[in-house]
Amino acid sequence: MKAGDLVVKSHQPVRGRAFLISTIVMAVLVIVGVYNVGLYQGGYLSREANARQASMAADIANLQQDKSDLQGKIIMLTQTQAIDMQAYEEVRGSLKQLQEEILELRQEVEFYRGIVSPAERLAGIAIQSFTVTPMAEEGLYHYELVLTQMLKNDKFVRGRVNIYVNGAQDGEPKKLQFQAISPNNSVKRELRFRYFQKMEGDVRLPQGFVPRDVVVEMVPKGRKQITQAFSWEGIAG
Repeated sequence: MKAGDLVVKSHQPVRGRAFLISTIVMAVLVIVGVYNVGLYQGGYLSREANARQASMAADIANLQQDKSDLQGKIIMLTQTQAIDMQAYEEVRGSLKQLQEEILELRQEVEFYRGIVSPAERLAGIAIQSFTVTPMAEEGLYHYELVLTQMLKNDKFVRGRVNIYVNGAQDGEPKKLQFQAISPNNSVKRELRFRYFQKMEGDVRLPQGFVPRDVVVEMVPKGRKQITQAFSWEGIAG
């Protein structure tokens, strides 16, 4: 080809536009396909998630029902146990009360047997028993004294009773009258009985006082005085 020669090229605008349009259509189809696939997969996943959520909700409901049933059983068992414990405590309390009453009756039988059995003791008045029981408050004691007269003596015994405790205070010997250490003036001294007389009251020992024994003096009018000593260890319950 020489310089200056004219070169003629063919121009096909319709073919280029068709290719562009087909490319766009293909791209649109691809996009639509991807979108539809996404919608399909999304719907499947959504249905699966809904189904799983429904299953979990059912499981939760079942668990809540089981929890409610168990709570009801626990409440029922707790109430049953409380009733059983209450019944047990009542039975045990009644048994203990009966045992105490039987013991008291036996003690009363022994007490009256000692009064009505002149063959076991000489006729006359006597100090039947003396006991000291510690109370809840430290140093406070409750005492019981029983005086008797044999049945063949039908005269009243009149007179007075003196009770005192011997011991030590700060290493020094000390004697305390029961009337002087009674916090509620419960210690009585008057004697007046035909068959027996029970005297009782409260005494409070001073702090630091160590008791050794208790001496009971029964001074009846017109009769010989009776004196008896009781070891503190032997009478303190």
